[in-house]
Amino acid sequence: MPAARADVRVNVEPELDDRSDVDAPALLAAVERILTIGVLQWRRIVDTIATEVEDAVATQSAEETTALRDDLDLRSVIVFHEAILLSLAAPKQFPDSWIRAQLDDDLAVDDVVVEGKDADVEMVEFGSLDDLLDVLSSADDD
Repeated sequence: MPAARADVRVNVEPELDDRSDVDAPALLAAVERILTIGVLQWRRIVDTIATEVEDAVATQSAEETTALRDDLDLRSVIVFHEAILLSLAAPKQFPDSWIRAQLDDDLAVDDVVVEGKDADVEMVEFGSLDDLLDVLSSADDD
């Protein structure tokens, strides 16, 4: 993801339990939209995330002097039908936590949560985009 200067893992969650149909083109468009985001829009997202976290922990004293904006490191992206979830690390300020930010359809920050790194998350890996498309297509046939 060039705007974030990061190589990220992108997970696509078709939400098969919640939906009877999979809109593969919409999911792929969302993947493309987040991966090709511009630098200025990425900076606005990072600023919003940092501000929300800083506001939430404003009463706690911090030993780390690195600005959260400079400490945030994008690690993964999960694309849902109606949202995008970013997982960010902040190794200096939150070494034992993930910062999760949910973006809406317009790539605006909708929600920010800080959670421990030991939270259970099921991951399914695909060797290629073609493998992912095969799974999405077969889910659409079911």
